[in-house]
Amino acid sequence: MKTLSPLPDWDTLAGRVLDAFFAAVHEQMPDYDLPLTVFGSAPIQLCLDASFTSADVDIMVLGGDVKLREIAAQAGVGRSGSLRPAYGVQICHAQLFRPTPHYLQRAHVETRHGLKIIVPHLRDILIGKLHRSRHEGQTGLVPKDLRAFQRVRELCGGHPTLAEFLEDLVSMESSFRPPLDGSLNSFRFNVEDALSSIYRHSFDLQRDILTPAASGSQPPVSPAAGTVAQMLGQL
Repeated sequence: MKTLSPLPDWDTLAGRVLDAFFAAVHEQMPDYDLPLTVFGSAPIQLCLDASFTSADVDIMVLGGDVKLREIAAQAGVGRSGSLRPAYGVQICHAQLFRPTPHYLQRAHVETRHGLKIIVPHLRDILIGKLHRSRHEGQTGLVPKDLRAFQRVRELCGGHPTLAEFLEDLVSMESSFRPPLDGSLNSFRFNVEDALSSIYRHSFDLQRDILTPAASGSQPPVSPAAGTVAQMLGQL
């Protein structure tokens, strides 16, 4: 798992939902040429465990989101689609998926139904989950995110290891900085909880993140949403 995730199996519930959506998009928007990135829990189902499901199949888009939602609804694969009650495609803006800066270097990219599809590496899927906002009084990761970490590590022989996880976190150094608006840094708290509950590791910001980042062994800044869009546009 250090360099590659298992290839996606499109003959899964998430895969069939996505295929129906991709086919509908290609039929109604044949000139649509922006990449569609599958994130959230769907890549775990596609690449690792066909029984691992969640409420939605999240797709990051760079444009045309209103029309894409209409197409998903018309095809019966929207959030309240007919393919499965309360399970369907959720169209999301780029700001909602925040993986490591180098995620495109290890993502799976393929053309499906005439569309450019990106399935990020499972390590980036897990990192992305740590940006989930926390509610007041929350202790620990939300159960579905904890389950995602546990299932991936169980089926991947213990990967990501502590060293691999810390390596990815160092590349996200800027995400540990206090928000400018003074709000709670949910990412940092989620990281602390993940390290404690999954790896039995006591988090130290200076030792684990700031010192390695300053050494130059890892890229110190995670990409802004606009940068991600530009990188995807170059594919």
